[in-house]
Amino acid sequence: MVSTYTSYDIIARDMKTSLKRVSQEPQVSREAQYYKDHIGKITSVDEFMADDRLYNYAMTAHGLEDMIYAKAFMKKVLESDLNDSNSYANKLTDDRYRNFAASFNFTKGTTDSQTAAQEDDVIGLYKQSLTTEGDTLKEDVTYYDSAIDQVKSVDDLVKNSRLASIVLTAYGVDPTYYSADHLKKVLTSDVNDSSSYVNTLTTNKSAYLAIAKAFSFNSDGSLASTTAQTATQKDEVENNYLEAKSTVESAFMAERETAYYKSKIATVTQVSDITGDARMFNYVKTALGLDKNMLKATFENIVTSDLTDANSYANTQGDGSYPALAKMFNFSTDGTVTAGNAQSTAQLDQTTSQYTTNYDDADQKSTDSLTSYYSTQMKSIAKVDDLLSNTRIYGMLMKAYGIGEDEFSKATLKKVLTSDMTDPASYANKTKDKRLISLASAFNFKSDGTADVPLLAQSERTITSIAKDYIVQKTKFLTGKDQTTAKTAAEADAKYYQENIVKIRSSEELIKDRKLTDFVLTSMGLDPKDVSDDMLKQLFSSDLTDPKSFANSQSDERYAEFVASFNFDKDGKLSHDTEKGIQTRGEILSTENLYLHQTMETEQGDSNAGVRLALYWQRMAPTITSAYDILGDQALLEVFRTTFSLPTEMSSMDLEKQKALVEKNLDLKDLTDPDKQKKFLQRFAAMYDLANGTGSDTSAASTALTLLGGSSSSGVSASMLESVNALG
Repeated sequence: MVSTYTSYDIIARDMKTSLKRVSQEPQVSREAQYYKDHIGKITSVDEFMADDRLYNYAMTAHGLEDMIYAKAFMKKVLESDLNDSNSYANKLTDDRYRNFAASFNFTKGTTDSQTAAQEDDVIGLYKQSLTTEGDTLKEDVTYYDSAIDQVKSVDDLVKNSRLASIVLTAYGVDPTYYSADHLKKVLTSDVNDSSSYVNTLTTNKSAYLAIAKAFSFNSDGSLASTTAQTATQKDEVENNYLEAKSTVESAFMAERETAYYKSKIATVTQVSDITGDARMFNYVKTALGLDKNMLKATFENIVTSDLTDANSYANTQGDGSYPALAKMFNFSTDGTVTAGNAQSTAQLDQTTSQYTTNYDDADQKSTDSLTSYYSTQMKSIAKVDDLLSNTRIYGMLMKAYGIGEDEFSKATLKKVLTSDMTDPASYANKTKDKRLISLASAFNFKSDGTADVPLLAQSERTITSIAKDYIVQKTKFLTGKDQTTAKTAAEADAKYYQENIVKIRSSEELIKDRKLTDFVLTSMGLDPKDVSDDMLKQLFSSDLTDPKSFANSQSDERYAEFVASFNFDKDGKLSHDTEKGIQTRGEILSTENLYLHQTMETEQGDSNAGVRLALYWQRMAPTITSAYDILGDQALLEVFRTTFSLPTEMSSMDLEKQKALVEKNLDLKDLTDPDKQKKFLQRFAAMYDLANGTGSDTSAASTALTLLGGSSSSGVSASMLESVNALG
């Protein structure tokens, strides 16, 4: 007779071929195809359990064929909340039930009009738009400041579209459709003549009158003085333009105000020079943290106080801060500057420093207020109409994506936001407008405008499962401080993975972040060092429905499962097709692979129970993390006990003593070493043959069948499991 190890080795040395042979068996092939064709149509536990072929296939795949009859029990398992440690499946001691429940999702995914990652992207784009806006405004004002001095006639201004646009915007006139002839007539009007062109206008008269007053042109278009504008007029245009264009204040605006203040403070001779100049007075109030509505008289009384007089205004009024304010200036009680300047160098430096700080704080506060409002409102927005009807959010989105607020109608934007971004023919994609495509990609709305379940690179359940598996892989076999250190590092890696995998929109993006791909590979027990970027590209371009594709051609089936765990099509783009039904594409593939293994092991067990046990050990070894995994699995325990000629009575020992016995005889780290694994199974096979005879011992086959959960009547009943569960 052929020895147990020889029979095992014939199968294990080319596992892919062995499994392929099983998959081609008519009955196996029919059931696998039926499962793939119908599992995606199931929407509830009752539907699933009512289809005996689907239910039996999945139960067999998970080694639970002896529990197929216990549908009431299994329904409780499937309906368990696996996030609740006290749920039904989690309280069962046999991990097969929890794993079975974890491979299905009978609750609809959580709808969310925008995920946290998408929200961060929008806020990031908005903040970037403010920075870009500030840079653009600086360029515009710098250009205007220089170019306006080169204007020698009204034609030089009106024919320069950039200059004209800045002027019109500064005074609230839309420059989109401005007429050069109309603007020329305005600029050459006599503002003091009631019958002049500008004074007879009926539309935007006040704005155009302000424009005319801001320049010095004769009626023939020539300059009325040496320049088109005085310095004051130029400042007025530039400041108006900045205020009109900027949503929030910018560092450039702060620089301009500081430069203006510094240029003016040196010429101040009396306190009214400050209070009489709105820009200077506002600067002082911002810099020194004063009430923006402070009266001029109040300020003048403070800074002209004699601080040596206990009864002076600064010493007797206010909240005690007035004396410090008075010390920031050098004014006598009559309001004139004392010897020197209104402010010394030190006083001026302190004022400008505080202005920059307070200005930046106000700027940041304004930004934070809006972004905080956005985050708060997005929690309650469940329809696209809610989004578009909120004026603050609408304005923020338009700025974030560089879209003019009146550039598109809200009806058009609704079509954009309800587009299926995985469909090249969808409305947003057909616009070819990158701004609109990015906007649509930042939200998750169905075609009817309601919130949808976000399409992520991996499902939320898969993300959670992989994160847990990674931590297990990184900490298994470790103890004490080593385990604690490894767990801390693994949890940090898991945090990075969970925060960043949801941002991935294509396999190309994923491959660029090897930290993410390596994380998933490691969680599946694969060595990232064996996987190059080129191999990743070939894996993700594989058609998983083609048995001959690159991923399916790998000797290790886990590579195909790795690809299937992601929601990418063979072109590397996100696809809804991978997440339909109660199982993801990866879960369906995993179920199919488990079914093939279970079927092959069962068939081998019919002729030699030892071969079935060896194959089972080989399959489960990568999942063993401690001695308890062996002690809690009767089949694994039987392999261990047989290998080291230990009596069945060892199960009656104290659990900790059993654990010590396992660790004494078996270095669990050896389970990851192929050569040591081979030697272990060779020893098992030899000891099994010695104890049971080779090949045809029916009693041995019956024992293995019971241990592995076959159709033997001696399997654990549902009522027994109910009783055990109740004890917990």
